[in-house]
Amino acid sequence: MAVSSTSSSTAGGGSIASIDVAAVVEQLMTVEKKPLDTLNSAISQQKLVISDLGTIKSKVAVFQDALKNFENPNSYNTVDVSYTDKSVLTATGSNGALLGNFSVTVSARASADTWTVSGFTSTTNAVTVAGTGFALTVAGTTYNSQTPPTGISALEASPTVTDLANWINSLDADVAASVIQTSGSNYVLQIYGTKTGTDNAVSFTGLTSGSKTQSTTAGNATVAINGTTFTRSSNTISDIVDGVTFRLISASATAQTVSVTRGSDNSKEVITKMIDSFNDLISTYKSMTANSYNSDKPGTFASDPTTLAFINEIKGRFAKGVTYGSAMTNSISMASMGIDFLIDGSLKFNELSFLDAQNTGLQDKLAQGVSVGYVSSTNNLTEYINDLVGITGSSGSLADVITTEKDQINDFYKRQTLLQDKLDKVQSNLINQYSALNSLLYRLSVTSNSLTSALDALSNNNKN
Repeated sequence: MAVSSTSSSTAGGGSIASIDVAAVVEQLMTVEKKPLDTLNSAISQQKLVISDLGTIKSKVAVFQDALKNFENPNSYNTVDVSYTDKSVLTATGSNGALLGNFSVTVSARASADTWTVSGFTSTTNAVTVAGTGFALTVAGTTYNSQTPPTGISALEASPTVTDLANWINSLDADVAASVIQTSGSNYVLQIYGTKTGTDNAVSFTGLTSGSKTQSTTAGNATVAINGTTFTRSSNTISDIVDGVTFRLISASATAQTVSVTRGSDNSKEVITKMIDSFNDLISTYKSMTANSYNSDKPGTFASDPTTLAFINEIKGRFAKGVTYGSAMTNSISMASMGIDFLIDGSLKFNELSFLDAQNTGLQDKLAQGVSVGYVSSTNNLTEYINDLVGITGSSGSLADVITTEKDQINDFYKRQTLLQDKLDKVQSNLINQYSALNSLLYRLSVTSNSLTSALDALSNNNKN
């Protein structure tokens, strides 16, 4: 290796040689750093692997959701709900709701307790609390202002009406309080339950200030559906007719008719969403496994496509088609539903094939419940994907692979730190060594220049 050096002239005409320590050390460290450069390159590649595995995992999870929706019989049992008088009640239905006409009579709506304490002239009026404290009972639980629950401060001595309202709100119970100006210098304290029904009743004792009145009383809703009477604590009722939610607006002696009928066929939408998510997954897979033979830009897994081999398993299971029925003994091919496989592995929606299937009862078949790639209840495409990414997308074998790759990069980082520490020491030693050599060279140069000057002077004397 060449050693970089410099020289400078002295006043006597000589020169002093020196070494460019920084340049020399930089050249030497270039060689020393090659193992670190290799490791940094491996870390960069590992980051790409982890990132791309996360991407492919998210694509599989999206396809998993679309597949789940495709296999769900309720996806094809859309419903339309109509009702007689929206001033009495409204109703909505979810896919798979029980179809039919329902006679609904709302005898009473659920209500909550509302208490008003009047007689205050400002928000800072003092209130008088009994010696045993202010006791507030909500849904059967009593809270005392002197001995409140853990984490709640006791009501201060000589509280104002606003202090009392704030203490009630701090309980985080199904109750609220506010101080409201009614007119001029007239204020009231209002205490009310935030949930309806007799089980959520609100009452209180120990407040001797003001005059209290109760404007509404906690009560249950009473509703008759097809002649059977039900009571519920809420005005939103969804546990009587499967898939139908009633919202009670007002009581009425007149029976309301709620009609739940089958909605439009949305099987095309469900199928095309599944096709789109499948194609997105396959496109991502192809770009990640592309190599120099089929692409100008090789993918992260070009040299190790087996890492994503599970995609081929998904494709193979999907191509087996659909099995339907309670016993899963009937089958439909993907092509007969309008799903065509293309040469590049992607899917294409075939409108004509779909319309033929639709006209021959495709919706009714899908509404029986289907399974893609079915071999058994524990061996099908859905179960395979669940094993890959977990039921919620947060676990599964693919997540384990990502964890392994993260462990690998963490090991790289540890090695990087150790190697960098070693290189720092090597660099420090080289700087010290060449600095010492440079100092020695400087002293030798000075001595040499002095001797040369002395010999020159002696020679000149002899000539004279």
